[in-house]
Amino acid sequence: MPRKRQSGRQREHRATLFWLVVLALAAGGWLWYTYGRPGPPPPAATASPTPSPRPARPPAGAQAARVDFPLDGDSLQVTADQPGPVIDVTDPVQVRLLGIDAPELHGADGSPRCWADTARTELQELAPNGSRLWLLPDEQRLDPYGRRLVYAWTADGRFVNGELAARGAVRELAIRPNLAHQQELHDAVEQARTQRRGLWGSCVGR
Repeated sequence: MPRKRQSGRQREHRATLFWLVVLALAAGGWLWYTYGRPGPPPPAATASPTPSPRPARPPAGAQAARVDFPLDGDSLQVTADQPGPVIDVTDPVQVRLLGIDAPELHGADGSPRCWADTARTELQELAPNGSRLWLLPDEQRLDPYGRRLVYAWTADGRFVNGELAARGAVRELAIRPNLAHQQELHDAVEQARTQRRGLWGSCVGR
């Protein structure tokens, strides 16, 4: 009889332990589910698309003209597509780039000044024969030689006067009242001079 009681108590004890283990596991699982399980992974960082730079354009109101050929480093012969605010004819005309001055192709002794040929080549690279330029005037429309005084931009929006200044192909020439872009041109010339680009590295004292 005592053995039977002992055996029954052992079974009860085992059953109790079993259910305690089950309850403990269930409680642990609930706690893990509630507090311990890893949260959903953070959303992958999406880089904001960098806005593509707006393509440069010639300024509004500029008149288109075809380049016939450069005359020197700061003037060209062009032909307007149609009469407009800068060139009122469709015949070939000469234009002079404002705010800059390239070395003369024909100096006092008839020979080209230092960097004159290179300046013309630089202009031809920016405005090849047959290409289009977009032109704007300043206060004065003509110089004493009858050339149209202009600022010029390429089809992709490059400022020709400023590019020549930045390359060191020209010096600054500020003549009132034509000063619309003079600060920009002055800064470009000064930077080229400081860095000894173009004529500033080759023609000092010449």
